[in-house]
Amino acid sequence: MRTRALLPLAVAAAVALVPSTDASASTKRCNQTHGPELAHSTVVKVYKVRTGSSYRFYGCAKPRGPVVALTQPFKAGAVKLVAAKGAYVAFTRTISAQDTIAVVDARTGRKRHGLYPPYDIEFDVDPVTPQIGAARINNLGELAVAYVGLGSGNSTDSTVYVYAFDAHGNQQLLDSGPSSKLRPSSLRMSGETIAWTHSGAKRTASIGEFSLAVITGGGALEGDVTTSPEGGIACHVTRTGVVGNCIGSFSPNTPVTVTATGAPNATVTISGACSAVHAPVAGQATSVATCVTTMSRAQTAKVTFG
Repeated sequence: MRTRALLPLAVAAAVALVPSTDASASTKRCNQTHGPELAHSTVVKVYKVRTGSSYRFYGCAKPRGPVVALTQPFKAGAVKLVAAKGAYVAFTRTISAQDTIAVVDARTGRKRHGLYPPYDIEFDVDPVTPQIGAARINNLGELAVAYVGLGSGNSTDSTVYVYAFDAHGNQQLLDSGPSSKLRPSSLRMSGETIAWTHSGAKRTASIGEFSLAVITGGGALEGDVTTSPEGGIACHVTRTGVVGNCIGSFSPNTPVTVTATGAPNATVTISGACSAVHAPVAGQATSVATCVTTMSRAQTAKVTFG
């Protein structure tokens, strides 16, 4: 995982999603609008208006705030509302063969974020294949986005990348995996906590932090895994899977010690995020392996008790 400043959308993206002044709309108040609410919020109303062959999204602060344009006019489904929370809404639009996403304050029409996809994701060349599988937003206008890129090797699966975008313009890669194991539809966001499902197990991470996941190496024995400093991990590893809190979140660049404790006859192996092996020693009550990793990205520790 990495963190870097967000890249602003090009002029074309800004023109597409940032509204211009609309004199007729600005004379209305929120309680005078008509049409279904597209974002269910106690703070704002968001709705779409058709004029001739064009559409446009509008918003206003409840109950009597002025009506403001949230997008420029567009044709058919060129602009889509993909997420809403509190006062913020997120729109997508394809520009230069890339699915952009913009977060707009529906009370004022001001854009909070304007994003092209992360530069290192390879997408399908088919223009009708969506690049954004899911998007979630919180009350601060922060984003979680599941991008859908090309699969690796001969796999028929796509590769899903889960990214977070914080209020300060930084992005984090939280996780990635084949679409058969990491489904965009599993993405959830509550406050600054993002959750998703990978290989049937729930994973979580906080915006501004990096995740460390523990998985089984499939050994014949079992044991426990903890981390220091505490990041939520208290995991029991068996031959067939893991039980307990097996994923934690840590501040960027934090050194994290992974400790795997097994029976005295176990050979304990840690690989992935860091590496260590401990063989049984006569007279010891347990067999313990430890290693240290620095949290500069999302990582996975595979632990085997053999």
